Amino acid sequence: MTPVRRCLHKVDHLSAVPDSTVADRVDAALDELEQAYRRPSERIVALETVLQEVCRDHRTGGTPLGRFVQSSVERRQEKLARSA
Repeated sequence: MTPVRRCLHKVDHLSAVPDSTVADRVDAALDELEQAYRRPSERIVALETVLQEVCRDHRTGGTPLGRFVQSSVERRQEKLARSA
């Protein structure tokens, strides 16, 4: 399973988890995704792929989880773009 697919699988699973650890677990999944790639440009592309899939998925797209993933990914991409 590719790092992007693994991250998407974790986010999809978290959409059904009703506890307060979801935000930390999403951050951990995104951290793991970023660690799978060495170059900032590769990380940005991987994060964008996750973002597009989450937005497209009707189960998470417009939900609070989807909005959290979107803001987290955008923050990470901005940080990576500044460092590149």
